Amino acid sequence: MFSSTGYNDTSLQKHQSITRERLRNFIHSGRWNSADVFSVLWEKEENSKDFIKLEVWSPPDLQRPTFDTAIKNEFSPTEVGQSFGPSWSTHWFKINIKVPDSFVGKKIYFLFDPDCEALVWSSEGEPIQGLTGGGGDIRRIEHLLTNNSEKNQEFNFYIEISCNGLSGNGIGLIGPADENRYFELKKASIGVKNDEAWQFHYDLITIVDMAHHCGSDTPRGIGALYIANQMVNTFDLSSPEDSIRKARKLADEFLSIRPGEGAHNVFSIGNCHIDTAWLWMYDETKRKVARSFSTQLRLMDLYPEYKFAASQAQQFEWLKSTHNSLFNRIRKYVKTGQFILVGGTWVEMDCNLPSGESLVRQFLLGQRFFQEHFGVTSKLFWLPDTFGYAAQIPQIVKQTGGEFFFTQKLSWNNINSFPNTTFNWCGLDGSSILSHMAPANTYTGNAEVGQVVSSVKNHKDLSSHNSSMYLYGHGDGGGGPNEGMIESIRRMSNTDGMPKIKHCDPTEFYESVKKTARSLPSWHGELYFELHRGTYTSQSNNKKANRKCEYLLRSVEYLSVSALVSNNFDNSLGFIYPQQELERLWKLLCLNQFHDVIPGSSINEVYRDSDKMYIDIMDSAYSLIRNALLYLSTSKPNLCNFSSPFDFINERYSDDGRVVQFSSDSDNLPLVEYKDGCQPPNQDPDWEKVPRDQPVLILNECGWSRSGVVVATGLPTSSPHCKQVLKSRISLFADTISDTAIPIERPVVLAQSVPGTGFAILNSENGNSNHISSSNSTSSVRCEGKNFILENSFTRATFNSTGQLISLVDLESNRDFVPMGQTGNNFVVYPDVPLFWDAWDVEVYYLENPHVIKEVAVEIFDQGPLVSSLLITVKISETSSLQQWVSLDATSSILNFETEVSWDESHKLLKVEFSWAIKSTQASYETQYGYISRPTHRNTSWDLAKFEVCGHKYADLSEYGAGVTLFNDCKYGFSCFGNLMGISLLRAPKSPDDKCDIGCHSFKYGVFTHNTSFPDPNVVRKAYEFNNDLKAIVFADESIIKSKEIAGIKGFDRPIFSITNSDSVILDTIKLAEPELQSMVDWEVINSETEKINTDKYKNRRFVVLRLYESCGGLTTASFNTSLDIKSVFKANMLENIQSEYHYDDELKCYRIEFNAFEIITLMLEIQ
Repeated sequence: MFSSTGYNDTSLQKHQSITRERLRNFIHSGRWNSADVFSVLWEKEENSKDFIKLEVWSPPDLQRPTFDTAIKNEFSPTEVGQSFGPSWSTHWFKINIKVPDSFVGKKIYFLFDPDCEALVWSSEGEPIQGLTGGGGDIRRIEHLLTNNSEKNQEFNFYIEISCNGLSGNGIGLIGPADENRYFELKKASIGVKNDEAWQFHYDLITIVDMAHHCGSDTPRGIGALYIANQMVNTFDLSSPEDSIRKARKLADEFLSIRPGEGAHNVFSIGNCHIDTAWLWMYDETKRKVARSFSTQLRLMDLYPEYKFAASQAQQFEWLKSTHNSLFNRIRKYVKTGQFILVGGTWVEMDCNLPSGESLVRQFLLGQRFFQEHFGVTSKLFWLPDTFGYAAQIPQIVKQTGGEFFFTQKLSWNNINSFPNTTFNWCGLDGSSILSHMAPANTYTGNAEVGQVVSSVKNHKDLSSHNSSMYLYGHGDGGGGPNEGMIESIRRMSNTDGMPKIKHCDPTEFYESVKKTARSLPSWHGELYFELHRGTYTSQSNNKKANRKCEYLLRSVEYLSVSALVSNNFDNSLGFIYPQQELERLWKLLCLNQFHDVIPGSSINEVYRDSDKMYIDIMDSAYSLIRNALLYLSTSKPNLCNFSSPFDFINERYSDDGRVVQFSSDSDNLPLVEYKDGCQPPNQDPDWEKVPRDQPVLILNECGWSRSGVVVATGLPTSSPHCKQVLKSRISLFADTISDTAIPIERPVVLAQSVPGTGFAILNSENGNSNHISSSNSTSSVRCEGKNFILENSFTRATFNSTGQLISLVDLESNRDFVPMGQTGNNFVVYPDVPLFWDAWDVEVYYLENPHVIKEVAVEIFDQGPLVSSLLITVKISETSSLQQWVSLDATSSILNFETEVSWDESHKLLKVEFSWAIKSTQASYETQYGYISRPTHRNTSWDLAKFEVCGHKYADLSEYGAGVTLFNDCKYGFSCFGNLMGISLLRAPKSPDDKCDIGCHSFKYGVFTHNTSFPDPNVVRKAYEFNNDLKAIVFADESIIKSKEIAGIKGFDRPIFSITNSDSVILDTIKLAEPELQSMVDWEVINSETEKINTDKYKNRRFVVLRLYESCGGLTTASFNTSLDIKSVFKANMLENIQSEYHYDDELKCYRIEFNAFEIITLMLEIQ
């Protein structure tokens, strides 16, 4: 019929375009269905009520009842054509099917299209399969009842429908959710498939696609066009069975021609990429997981070669809780190797915004869960869809059991094309992981020829190796591959003109690359994503809550360790380390760091849920902190200043969706239960009667000694420790309290030389009485003409009458850091209308149209001697306003800007900008466990692309010998062009949340000048201090600390943990070691090579864990000491597997800890 040189029939060469259009019509559903293959795909179909009985029960109030609850209710008759809603509601169907006589002996399907998502349940309560109604290629409405039906056979089962589409309930792709959407039941019937016709259809789809994508200039492409045309000509409606058999023979002959030895190798893997929340809420995701995973298990039974990968331990924990039988079934498929666990993290998190410790906990929680419940850990960090990848990820992956990395998102870059497909990604410290971005440029492929062919055409590293990975399956909203996709893979897998395709565990691909690849390219530093830059700023309150909770959990762990070691780890003495509660809180925090939640790109309902979770974390954290302090004292502490200023205030939504402030009274937080004999005082002290000379405990959670001005709420203003009373502030926010505008007078004290990770007591006997002895230790404010001047012994800051900073003089060097004629603290509003992705993007052109706000008033507020401040009020627009207290205290050169904004705008971006007398081609921004430098110019398109970048606690612009740093307590978006630095404060996108950022906001930023080049360890430390104030804790009686040894030997003059001789080393985390895993699996059967976490070698040994890192990028050796009674100091990885031991240096009287540049080290201290 054909030869290697061509085909006999040449007439179609004259009308290829017509032939191609004919073929497309034949394989796609449309107007010609009655005359093409669609007319014979089903042998028969029946929808009569004689055979199909439908009943429904609709739970009230958007409830999502369990199976057991649902089936106990009264069901009512229903029928096709009835609508169900509103959005997010649930409806349970009871289905009874009687097999018609004409269906006996046939393979029968139930076809159910509710126009929304659904889950089929067996009558025994077993989730069987997910369904997706509606149109398009995501439609999945067939449920197999039996392969061979019997006479008089009946089927009884249930279907739970969820009134949302696969992508939620939005208008368009990313519109806000329509809360009143209804879905019509479009189909409920039984049918018998014509299996041979379906196979013919799959054959034809593949060959028609090959005709298109192999090209009309290749013999294989022309051959595919000819064979496809012949197959259509062969098809005959008058004798479909015979004609289909003949047509399939043509297809088999064509597809059986094998590719050559040099063909590209494609490693294919099914996945469903379920966004843990996005255009739907967390609770709906729990059901999406059950729908998607149950469907994939059925496909594994149908296709033994099929393999499916899934990540996100959180989703499996939900599944274990809500659909435990399905969870247990998955465990069996994990054992067979068809269901593959990847990623090793709690969720597929954002990698820009979470702290370094948060990223570590993502892996610690995820890997431990996978190991405990499935007996595996993942070598592959799987993160196809997030909005940038921090430079320390390679090191974190390596220290949590990983070797490989997969992503896809950089293919979305909108300025520069990322130059590599397979490469070694090198992190800040030099750690390297083998990385791959599938050249098909998708992680939710449809298994069509064009995408597989692009795996070759788009591959940028073919000179290094001839293979790639291909991910397919409906995703984002879940679903995963369908039968048609797997059938397509079967046909493409080993045919000439196509790459060789095999189903695989993704790690097989990476192991193959390791063995066969020639020299691979390397990429050093961050993987900056050239899109979605607005996610550094959108949903400001959500980002603030994340930052505050990260520090609160750090405090809980540190104080709980202190309380525990004060009792020498003896639980019988009363204090029990809150391990389970801390794990619960970390899981909540990590959950909300999902890559569509913390970036600000989810619907409004998601943020209502996350608000509740953050409040849960804060409330519980304060309770745990109080509990720890009570065990360290014999008196009840006043925690009002534990996290200064008033971090326990949370933003909550009112019933109308408006963000309002919520103040949690920390004195009334519930306490953790006490053991007998260890009860706290029964009654709260009367703070009005606290003795005026009552001692004050100052807590320093940083790893170095500090001095500073501290607010001491609860301290009598007549106390000798009180050196100033700050004025009461009136908030912009009606009837609410913010953490910036505190509506009470607040006493402040001066704390000197508080040891790192330790305490100091202010009293009249210990020499820390805070006497202000000279004018050099004061802060002042004055008005000179129309200008306002804040000054202390370090800094003089001058503001004009419109609140602009016109001079900032470092008094040591007498250098003014504001250029003549330029200003700082400029509030600028920019139009913010991106190309499409509203909540996601700010685009480069936004910088072209600034509007500097000039309607400003300034007045003197606090007037020393410890704190002086100005009140600046700004009218942003007719609907938005701002006020801030700009303060300078007596002990620091940092100029603080505590700010409130009432924000009601549409598609606007608010920034604050500063011009500095600094010349540098790069600015530096804190990233997790280090910093990264980015250009301040636009020399190349790569430089231009970084017009808006992500940073954490600081951004620094320095030249040789001097620089200026901007600090912040909850902001992440920065810009720097030339000498102009900006912080992005607020946005106002309208999709997918039309209420995004509308409401009340409070935050602070600071300016710090330094007469040093960058990197400067002092900058890093000041940034920590800016986010982690000294805390003043006032007690109601004289007895403060039970065990002085835990706070410092003899008079509190030593820290619990001491890091000296290396200022660039930061003690970031203090915690108790994770408990031993109670595994549910047989290790040897599942994976004999899996690295066990907390191995038996260290069982029943007590460890405190410290996480330290080198922050400035240089080799250094730190001296480590502790006041704890320890047996050994070990080096471990981040999974807390011990790797080596440090030995005490008797000559230097310390443990010497060597750090490479940007190295993260986990120490495990074994307690006596």
